[in-house]
Amino acid sequence: MTILPGTPKKGASGSIGGVSETSISLDNCDPIELIEDGTVIRRSVVGGVRFITQSVPTTRSVAIGFWVPAGSRDEEYGGATHYLEHLLFKGTKSGRSATDIANSFDAVGGESNAVTAKESTHYYANVLATDLPMAIEVLMDMVTAPALQEADFQMERSVIVEELTMALDDPQDVLHQAFAAEVFPNHPLGLPVGGTIESVQATPLHQVRAHHERWYGPDTLVVAAAGKVDHEQLIDMVLKALGPWRLDDSTTPRFPERQAPVLPESAAEPLTLYRPFEQAHVLLGCDSIPAGAPNRHVLSLLSVLLGGGMSSRLFQEIREKRGLAYSTYAFQSAYSDSGTFALYAGCAPDNVTECAHLMEQQWSELAAGNFSEHELQRVKGQLTGGLLLGLEDNVSRMSRLGTAEIVSRQLLPINVLSEKISGTEVPEIAQLAADLYQRRRVQVELLPQRN
Repeated sequence: MTILPGTPKKGASGSIGGVSETSISLDNCDPIELIEDGTVIRRSVVGGVRFITQSVPTTRSVAIGFWVPAGSRDEEYGGATHYLEHLLFKGTKSGRSATDIANSFDAVGGESNAVTAKESTHYYANVLATDLPMAIEVLMDMVTAPALQEADFQMERSVIVEELTMALDDPQDVLHQAFAAEVFPNHPLGLPVGGTIESVQATPLHQVRAHHERWYGPDTLVVAAAGKVDHEQLIDMVLKALGPWRLDDSTTPRFPERQAPVLPESAAEPLTLYRPFEQAHVLLGCDSIPAGAPNRHVLSLLSVLLGGGMSSRLFQEIREKRGLAYSTYAFQSAYSDSGTFALYAGCAPDNVTECAHLMEQQWSELAAGNFSEHELQRVKGQLTGGLLLGLEDNVSRMSRLGTAEIVSRQLLPINVLSEKISGTEVPEIAQLAADLYQRRRVQVELLPQRN
């Protein structure tokens, strides 16, 4: 690993200027260079805009994302963030239409899209390296000067309502949203990312415009790119495409001021919902550690042990040995100040109680340290291989960089992460499993509606 704060000079290494050998803080404006598996990750801050790139010279393409550190938990009106994600593709003040935006990427075989999350929003494109200037020009025009017209707003309101209605027909969407609301009651993390049908219909256009004015600017923008890209050339291209934005060398990056969730002290009663679905679904979980926690890798190992594939505890106990469910897994989510951890099974209504019992039983088994070193070694290989395979494409690499800048605010080099996974021992996993098991557990059941 090579980390070079200040002016990059090849060959420096170790911990310099407050940058640790295990995780690289992204809270300051010092330039960073990191050699990782034959690629070069560089980071610079210019006029408040953060640039982070991973140069992969053996590829033909570039994935570029324009990230904003404001998501659904940072809005005054439920759905304003999601509205912007839709409306930025509808046209710009420079006269670029929705058709022009779509044609720009289709004409070169590229793709463009956007993602709204609870703590971020990003707009991205995946194109050939030769088409990167076009992608930057179009995306910057969208981000800096969206038209935000009333007619487009009214049309997208209908589209978003259709999207939310579609989610209500998806049992897992319904289940996961109910789980989040139970884990984080009376907190934005417990609300739907896209808002509710009621909040979307009630949100006025001026609030969407205000959300853009508040959170879209040089001091909040992160430009992340991975692929065949030159860091300095990327900066030059972005600066030339700033549109109405003006940079100030004294500007520093800005983040939302957030209230961490305050969790209820009383035990959570199981929540049962009834919907017109055929299958039953059950989730069991709790709040968890934040994205920047030093033992995040331990949680990943715990999650894989319990429900990460066909060899996992849940799959073997619930599906293979008893045939109680077709799908069962464990999952985790991570935010800047909290997270969730949960176990899931989809089964026949008569099997819900037994599945929930087996999920809790396997969780408690790991909390007691009842798993072997052999089992742990298998899971280490599974997790490490999955992480590396998941970063084989440039969109995944770009997403890793953008998420590091905005959510965890630290970059953990892959080789360091692999070493941390490899060095994890049984007691560490058992301790985290026990800590989570002792927290306020939430159980949500979704059952077929009674006649």
